[in-house]
Amino acid sequence: MRRISLAIVALAMLGALASGCGGGGKVIVQNGEQISVNRTKYLKALDLQRKQDWFNALKEWDEVIKDEPRFALAHHNKAVCYDMMNFVPEALAEYELARRYDPNNSITLNNLGAIYLRADNRLNSAFDALQEALKLDPYRPSIHYNLAAAYLTSKDFDKALMHADTAVDLVAAPSKETENGLQKSVDLPMLARYLLRQA
Repeated sequence: MRRISLAIVALAMLGALASGCGGGGKVIVQNGEQISVNRTKYLKALDLQRKQDWFNALKEWDEVIKDEPRFALAHHNKAVCYDMMNFVPEALAEYELARRYDPNNSITLNNLGAIYLRADNRLNSAFDALQEALKLDPYRPSIHYNLAAAYLTSKDFDKALMHADTAVDLVAAPSKETENGLQKSVDLPMLARYLLRQA
């Protein structure tokens, strides 16, 4: 699910960056504020991240952030790299920076909630971030998955089941083109590992 969330954010930003800029800087609007992002550096970091070259992607995200420290998506993607390597404290710090610069990004809030679940004694923080994400984006299945994991951790099994059911309902697409009620594009082994890691 995180890979899908990253792809959605990356595509949105790629469209914003590609809309009228050469290889250098591009002014984008983030939270009503204009910031300048180096398109070439951004695309290089994104390409390395897509190739799952986490360490080199981190270096490139640092270059993007050096040019514009308030660029929330760069902090978000840097956090994703750390998260994929299971560097929880580093991912947590970057997701928190992304949240500070773009507080209404439901994907960042969802990922922040998921990383709080893996951090020691941060269950309340996980609930806060995930509830915020849910208010912004009630139809995102991964938010419901993470809320199910949070409620499971807190032993509130009824709410865990409710959110798990909601998540499945949101991705279920009963038809001849689906398997197990889920879209064929859903990577079931990855989904299983993700859910087990959250519990």
